[in-house]
Amino acid sequence: MSYIVLSRRYRPKLFDEIVGQKHVVTTLTNALQTDRVAHAYLFAGPRGVGKTSMARILSKALNCKKGTTDTPCNKCSTCNSVANGNDIDVLEIDGASNRGIDEIRNIRQNVGYAPASSRYKIYIIDEVHMLTKEAFNAILKTLEEPPEHVKFIFATTSPSRVPETVQSRCQRFDFKNISIPDISDRLAQICKTENIVAEKEVLQSIAKYARGGLRDSESILDQLASFCHEKITLRDVYEIFGVVSEEKLSGLINSFIEKSPELSIEIFHSIMESGRDIEGFIDQLLLYIRDLLLISVCKKERETIETVTGDLNLLRMQSLSFSPETLMYMFQVISEVKSKTRDLLQQKIYLEVLFVKLATMEELRPLSSVLDKIEGMKKMFECSTEDTDKIVSISKADVPLLTTPRIPEKPPYGSVVLDEKATPDATLADTWKKVMIELRSTKKTTWALLKNSKVLNIDDNEAIIEIPKNYLIHKERLEKPEEKRIINGCLEKVMGKKAQVKFIVSKNGFRAADNTNSGHGVVQEGKKKKLDYDVKNEPKVKKTVEFFEGSIVNIREEKG
Repeated sequence: MSYIVLSRRYRPKLFDEIVGQKHVVTTLTNALQTDRVAHAYLFAGPRGVGKTSMARILSKALNCKKGTTDTPCNKCSTCNSVANGNDIDVLEIDGASNRGIDEIRNIRQNVGYAPASSRYKIYIIDEVHMLTKEAFNAILKTLEEPPEHVKFIFATTSPSRVPETVQSRCQRFDFKNISIPDISDRLAQICKTENIVAEKEVLQSIAKYARGGLRDSESILDQLASFCHEKITLRDVYEIFGVVSEEKLSGLINSFIEKSPELSIEIFHSIMESGRDIEGFIDQLLLYIRDLLLISVCKKERETIETVTGDLNLLRMQSLSFSPETLMYMFQVISEVKSKTRDLLQQKIYLEVLFVKLATMEELRPLSSVLDKIEGMKKMFECSTEDTDKIVSISKADVPLLTTPRIPEKPPYGSVVLDEKATPDATLADTWKKVMIELRSTKKTTWALLKNSKVLNIDDNEAIIEIPKNYLIHKERLEKPEEKRIINGCLEKVMGKKAQVKFIVSKNGFRAADNTNSGHGVVQEGKKKKLDYDVKNEPKVKKTVEFFEGSIVNIREEKG
């Protein structure tokens, strides 16, 4: 006899032999036991997961010589002919090559005839989604009310392409990808029966390479058994299928951790020179990064990882070197490179640039943590300014004689300087302070134009603001209707009634920088060394640096 490949030789013959589809097996066996078998089924799922095998087992269960049963004998002529695909009452039709309306008309005409030797005439249509629209329309009536002796079993890898009118007339079962442990166990059974010697990691690698398809994994094992006469090793898997060793992948990840672009490029070039498929390499790298991400955020590590290596400690250590945001960013940019071009040279260049970038980039932090820190700083400064309800002008007599000048604190939302001759008015200062706070949140540029001006008076209808002589250009801008409208709006919001702002130019020579001279308003500016010392030891500055875990790069005093 000619050689029969493993995927055919070990095709399931009983429901109990179906791997990874327990939900389907349970429902069908219960239906057989209670005589509740439907007239039409739709088996949907990826390739190689047991759809056609399930259809054949169900057909044997319905037509077995010993009667309808959930355990067909696999010895009678009916069971053998169904298993071989040549039973005259179980018709297997390829939907891709028999997709026209004429073939469906033949089915519609033949369903009226009784089965030749079995209890049921069963139509198994594989890849049913390939039928034409006209063919689907032709079978609808027959599918809805077939004769009692007819059963339909449809199989498809694209259920979305099967019309809803067809799906609504069937009981649908969704077949899932088979888990890696289930595939590995099945391959181990086959190896034991076939006397094939293979490392445990080899079977896991095959299972992962098959992407959930048992038939594919059996075909891969068959190929490896032909290549290796004595023992199948991981190196054989890498050689046959052109996959990159996980030693190389982990080394590439380590180059990112060590911030070594030279090492990352060296590893990448060695992978390319070994003739590995570049797209397969990208897929492997994405899978490795995916595992690192899941390990960093999930507790059930063994159930989630897809990489072949059993060194969980290595994966854990590597995952600790990246934040989840960094791993997600790496996954995203590598995926983009894969989708940009199919040209081998361009992909190589893109990856070289990308690996240099990944090996030199800083750790990414979640945006929420940055926003939380900013919000924390905001609250900290709000608390520190709650008690500063009054801003009072300092007269000449109030200025102490200091041997060591210091930098005065400035209000965070623009200073309010009252006329020297006027008695400090706490209500006026408080009102204008609130107006400046509101103005800053409304339009910062307008607030900036006003922050060096004086408020002379605020009454029920008017607010008089004095502009420094050297800021005449600010007055011209502030006089524009749009700017006035914004300021008047802030006044109204704070005061609870309408008021108009009026700008005047200083007559007594008041200049924005004058308050640093001749002892008026504030003390003189200290020397640069003293300035640095005072700023660095300012409590608010120290809190800010500590809060953001940063450092002071430069200190300068802004005039005005």
